[in-house]
Amino acid sequence: MQLKYVHSILILRLVLALSFLGHGLVSLALSPSVSLHKKFISLANFTTISNDDLVLAHAAFDILVALLLTINIKLRQLVIAIISYLILVSLVAMAYYFNQTNSIFGFAELFRRLPWVFFAVLILHLLKSKESYYLLRIGLSFAFIAHGLASLGFFGLSQGHIDLALNIIPQEKAASFVFYSGISDTIIGLLLFFGILTRFVSMLSIIWIAFIVYLSYLTAFPDAIFRSALLLAAIYLLIEKRAHGFLFSTPNNK
Repeated sequence: MQLKYVHSILILRLVLALSFLGHGLVSLALSPSVSLHKKFISLANFTTISNDDLVLAHAAFDILVALLLTINIKLRQLVIAIISYLILVSLVAMAYYFNQTNSIFGFAELFRRLPWVFFAVLILHLLKSKESYYLLRIGLSFAFIAHGLASLGFFGLSQGHIDLALNIIPQEKAASFVFYSGISDTIIGLLLFFGILTRFVSMLSIIWIAFIVYLSYLTAFPDAIFRSALLLAAIYLLIEKRAHGFLFSTPNNK
């Protein structure tokens, strides 16, 4: 690995570490969002171990991953394990969507996990000196597309978004607010995906994610921690010009 990629890998490690740390703290019942984790565990638990014990084990795993990412031990093997784990979580999330709606088209629930997969794959590419920085932009785009589609009521569940909005908006207006924010999220996501006006759109995404992080703090600090991971990714996208190409291309400017 060349030295010029060290700072990029460090930022991506921090992004993933914040995400895993926040989710680990949620699983320790430090946030109301633990109810969703328990539902996932209940759906996937085929063992004789109690669901509560598995939630605690899940918390320990997430926090351990965050620690290993921070101290940078066996990074390549760790990232491969993270990708495998995220694929498994995505399948469970889609199964949960089916359980709730009787529909197999829970694409938004899959898309929610894709940012972390793309960030992890980018780390693997950089370890091999492959400048696939477009993966940073594509990853962030799926965060917006996922939340946008779910907020619009397409292929995903929006109740979590409504619960978040209730921190500042009366209940009778929360659903409408989430719906219209879904339109803006989807537009931002598509612009990021295709690499259109990336610098301007990334600035918009920073403002919007910072607002979501603030709302998350009003609910519980672990939620804000894992959403801060996306905020860091958006800030990095703004300053990393090698991620600003069209679609899957990388600009020549270094």
